[in-house]
Amino acid sequence: MLIYAHRGYSANYPENTLSAFEAALPYVDGIELDVQVSKDGRLVVIHDETVDRTTNGTGWVKDMTLQELRQLKIDGYERIPTLEEVLGLIERSNVTLNIELKTDQYAYPGIERLVWLAVDEFELGDRVVFSSFNRETLVRMRDVAHVARLAVLTLTGESDTVSFAETIRAEAIHAQPAFIGSTAWEQMRRTTLETRLYTINDVKDLPPIAVSAIMTDEVERFTK
Repeated sequence: MLIYAHRGYSANYPENTLSAFEAALPYVDGIELDVQVSKDGRLVVIHDETVDRTTNGTGWVKDMTLQELRQLKIDGYERIPTLEEVLGLIERSNVTLNIELKTDQYAYPGIERLVWLAVDEFELGDRVVFSSFNRETLVRMRDVAHVARLAVLTLTGESDTVSFAETIRAEAIHAQPAFIGSTAWEQMRRTTLETRLYTINDVKDLPPIAVSAIMTDEVERFTK
């Protein structure tokens, strides 16, 4: 079972920051992060559509330029990283990177091409998995990059999750632990799709059957 650091080593460091990603590298097989687009078209790593929860600022990510976003502070000292900064860090390691395209509330037109171009520039296409809850985003991602590694994000699995995943040639379904035992999960077991579960922070919450990977904030808890 592979271990992915959920937004980096977010139990001990500010989520989705360079320090969280760097701290996770010695312990994990993969790192998960979230990408959105600034007002001036730059790829930034942040989970929420607004900066209110994780920074000392307020407002929508889509309404702020990169310069404005970079002036904000996370826990008093960190800055919102660009995707390119994280790719530079990943490039020097051997971990897989799971990029979640945060298009749930706002579609960010063109984000799929921007993200693929950034990943391709670093020649990391074989070590990056793209995921999203937005199915249209995944369809566009497949159109942009026929060789891209895709994963379908779901909570516990809609009735057509597996058929959709196969249609876009996804490699995995990323779901909550309650996905195990669902009708969709039973369907998935008859395919080559992998199961990766999020977010598991206690060993007692591990599934009773083998899965390909889990995503966790508590990376050292599962690697000792």
